[in-house]
Amino acid sequence: MMSVVKNIKDNSIRSKMKIAIVGAGGRTTTFLNYFSQHPSEGEVVGISDVIPEKAELLLKYYKINAQVFKDTEKMLDTVKPDAVIICTPDFAHVEPSVLALKQKIHVLCEKPMSTTLEDCDKIIEAAKKSSAIFYLGFNLRHGPVHATVHEVITSGRLGKITTIEANEYYYGGKTYFRRWNRFQKFGGGLWITKACHDFDLLNWMAGADPASVYATASLSHYKANPQGAEQCRHCQIQHECPDFFDVFTTQPSEWEQVWKEIRMTTEKNGGEPADLCLFNAKKDTFDNGIAVVNYKNDIRATYTVNVLASRSSRQMRVIGTDGMLEADMEHGSIEVIERHSGRKHTYDLREMIAGGHGGADDRMIKDFLHTCHLGKKPKCGWSEGRLAVEVALAARESCQRGSVVKL
Repeated sequence: MMSVVKNIKDNSIRSKMKIAIVGAGGRTTTFLNYFSQHPSEGEVVGISDVIPEKAELLLKYYKINAQVFKDTEKMLDTVKPDAVIICTPDFAHVEPSVLALKQKIHVLCEKPMSTTLEDCDKIIEAAKKSSAIFYLGFNLRHGPVHATVHEVITSGRLGKITTIEANEYYYGGKTYFRRWNRFQKFGGGLWITKACHDFDLLNWMAGADPASVYATASLSHYKANPQGAEQCRHCQIQHECPDFFDVFTTQPSEWEQVWKEIRMTTEKNGGEPADLCLFNAKKDTFDNGIAVVNYKNDIRATYTVNVLASRSSRQMRVIGTDGMLEADMEHGSIEVIERHSGRKHTYDLREMIAGGHGGADDRMIKDFLHTCHLGKKPKCGWSEGRLAVEVALAARESCQRGSVVKL
C-alpha cells in the first residue's frame, strides 16, 4: 500500500555527509533534530546566520558541535560541506543557493524556491550549470497521507479526476503576524510563504499544468486594535487577550524557553520585538483566503487557507468518475468510496504520521541524502519549485485585480 514511503524507509545511507546550514530559524530546528538523532547519516559542520548567537543557542540545545559563521561564503570555504540546507527567510534563498551550486555543493532549499520568478530563474540557471543537485523542500510530498493520496489517484481507482479540494487549517499560523512572513517583501505574502506548499500538492495531484487562477482573501480578524499596544509587554489588555505572548515569564517547556531566547536575541540585535501584537503589527497579507485553479486536463481544484481555525490540519477531497477520496493529515486517515457500489476502503496511517508535518520531514531529509548519494533526479526540484511560485504569484495578482489570471 505504502510503496513510496516504504522505498524511502528501506534505502540505506551509504556514508556520512558533511552538512552546512544557512539560517538559524524555526525550520533549522527540523534538520538539527534529525541529525542529532541520526548522527551516522550526516554531520552538521557549520551554521551561518546574520545573528550568530541564534545559531549558538540552537547548537547548544541539540548538543551539536559545529562552527558558527556570520558569512555564508566564508562558511563554505572553511568547512567545505557536501551539502547545504537553506533555511533563510524566503526572499533570501537565491544568493546561498547560487553560491553553493557554483561550488558544486548539493542544495536542499526550503520552500518556497523564492518569492519572484526572476530569482527562481537565477537558481535554475545555476543548477543547470552545476553537477550538484538542487532539491526543493516541499516536504508534504513525502508524508504518508499525501503520498498515499497520490498513489490512489495515479492508480486509476478513482477514474478520471474531476475536482480536488485542499483545505489547510493552521492554528499556529497566527504567529506569522509577529514574524517576517507578514510582509510581501520578505515572504511574498501568505499565498507564497504558506500556500506554495499546497499549490505544489495540487499541481502534483492534478498531474497537469495549471491554466488559470482565481483567488480571494481578507484580513478578517487580525486588524488594528486601538485598545492594544504595539507590543504585548506594554499592552493594557494583555490579561484578557488570548494571543498575549509573555517575554518575561519562563516558558513551560525547555524548547519553548530556548525559542523565546532566540526571539529575544533577534530583538537585542536590532530585529523586531519578540512580542509584536498580532493585531497592531504592520502587515500586508491576509488571515484567510480561497483559490481556484483550473488545470489543462479539465481538473478544477480549490485551496482554502485559514489561520483562525481551532486546530491545525490539512484535508483533501478528490472526486473522480469511479470514486472519491477523503483524507485528513492530522488524523492520519484516508477513506476511498467507490462511486457505483458504495464500497469503502480505509487507510489508517496513524502510526506513520509521528514527527514534523505528519511524518513528512524525516522522510524528506532521508530522501535528500539518498538522492545526493545516488546522484539521481530529485523527487521535487527546480521545475516544481518554480511552478508553485508561478501559481502563488497568480493567486496574489488575482486578489489584487479581482479577476482570473491566466498562466
